[in-house]
Amino acid sequence: MKISSYLSIFGLLGIAFGLSFLAAPDLTGPLYGVPENPYTVMQARYFGSTLLGVGVIYLLSRNIRDDAAICALLKGGIFGNVGGLAISAWAAMTGMQNHLAWSSVGIYGLLIAGALYFLASPERRA
Repeated sequence: MKISSYLSIFGLLGIAFGLSFLAAPDLTGPLYGVPENPYTVMQARYFGSTLLGVGVIYLLSRNIRDDAAICALLKGGIFGNVGGLAISAWAAMTGMQNHLAWSSVGIYGLLIAGALYFLASPERRA
């Protein structure tokens, strides 16, 4: 896989999930077993706006060739995705979210693995 493909996938995932939580939190929250109330809808919209912003940054960065900038994106993504993975796993294990939270764990895990793959070798980022 090329680095531009990874950044595009990361970006499109962020945009798709971001738009769904931003525009339709009353539909997306309950899919994960989150009860619908004005507070969770507001928090879902905050989450969605953050995912949307990160997604746009990664999608727009897909053609960057500066290695330091690419490494910064990959390392920053790891931090955010490790946090998301930990929170999603905790939510699934404690019953705060339903079994669909495990799909989030998988997505975060794959994004982390992809970032580590590209960070492991400068040739892979070229």
